[in-house]
Amino acid sequence: MPTTPANIDALSSFWTREFAHYLNEHRNPLNRATHMLGVPLLLVTAIVGLYQHNWTMVVVGQLVGWAFQLVGHRIEGNRPALLKRPISFLMGPLMVLVEFAELLGLHFRFARRAREAVGL
Repeated sequence: MPTTPANIDALSSFWTREFAHYLNEHRNPLNRATHMLGVPLLLVTAIVGLYQHNWTMVVVGQLVGWAFQLVGHRIEGNRPALLKRPISFLMGPLMVLVEFAELLGLHFRFARRAREAVGL
């Protein structure tokens, strides 16, 4: 059965369902890779730049971080999930955290179930 938003909406767990929606918009490994660069860049430059009152770092970090992600969505051929589902503002950093954790050998049941639901 092909993955559809209705199939994903049928998932009972909130985190599994939201992660599956996010993954469904990020199927292409190159798109996910651009997010693995862009999301940490957004977060780090915002936190460090604001702490240091370095507005240049904040602005440049935000521009470059978002540019990486927009390139990824151009590759994927869709609009950023944030424009469709505002909770994606949280799901992007969560996806990056989960994927980095998985590289270290840590696995999460909700992420596994989400990938199964999406077919990844």
